[in-house]
Amino acid sequence: MKDMATGTKRKIIDLKPDTEKNLRLIAVNYGQNLKSYIESVLDELANEDEVLIALANVPEASELLSQSEKTAFINSLKK
Repeated sequence: MKDMATGTKRKIIDLKPDTEKNLRLIAVNYGQNLKSYIESVLDELANEDEVLIALANVPEASELLSQSEKTAFINSLKK
């Protein structure tokens, strides 16, 4: 179901009781309710991976390195 006013989608998730309790305590610590806290954490997580998602659409990003390229890369990290 899509909320027309905010352009969001409603999802129902199942949480273990301990998970829900811990998330609720963290949310209160940040001055948020549980729903707002979960939404903000998921938004932040999804936005952190924007670069990875963009790279997934670049064909060169999916190519495997040859053994010599892999060795050269590992050696460059050791310097």
